[in-house]
Amino acid sequence: MRGRRFLPLAVALTSGAAMIAILAVWTGPSSAGDPATAKPAAKAADTKKDSAKAAARPKVEPADNSYCLVCHLNYETEKLTRSHQIAGVGCAKCHGESEKHSGDEDGLTPPDVMFAHSDVDAFCMTCHPKEKIAKNQHHQGLFAASQPADEHLVCTECHGENHHMAVRTRKWDKKTRKLISDDGVRMMYKNSPAASGVKPNSQKTK
Repeated sequence: MRGRRFLPLAVALTSGAAMIAILAVWTGPSSAGDPATAKPAAKAADTKKDSAKAAARPKVEPADNSYCLVCHLNYETEKLTRSHQIAGVGCAKCHGESEKHSGDEDGLTPPDVMFAHSDVDAFCMTCHPKEKIAKNQHHQGLFAASQPADEHLVCTECHGENHHMAVRTRKWDKKTRKLISDDGVRMMYKNSPAASGVKPNSQKTK
């Protein structure tokens, strides 16, 4: 009788050990060393670092390009314009206020500043130093001395491939700002007040 009392206990212990073994097989190995879980964790860490860097940067007020987008709406989502706009660099920073240009509904008055092919790189480098961009191997074509100034690769051919008008009805010499050709269409009446230009964000004062 005494030996039989421990029989259910022995069976229970054996069954418990079997259950533990089954659970161990069922749950599988620990995920600590699993590459499938390690990769998302690393990505989350990188995202956290990027967020920290972004938070550490000084807050910049995005540029207001609304004055120019009234006519040039195609630039609202264009990559070069957008990337500069969110960094506080608007159209006027590169092309001037261009008040007379924006006020001329016939579109015969050019922007204050335009860039000939040979002038693009020099202007970009006023903000993006040559010493910094030259470290990138993809920029080597910018500094190829063997190519003529009017033919060599310029910044906007990669970073602003869509930074231009798809259809241009007026063309100016970008160095002299002289009108070369236009489609002949005129929208303004003679001596229109708009011909003198209107200041951006101007308000009437009492």
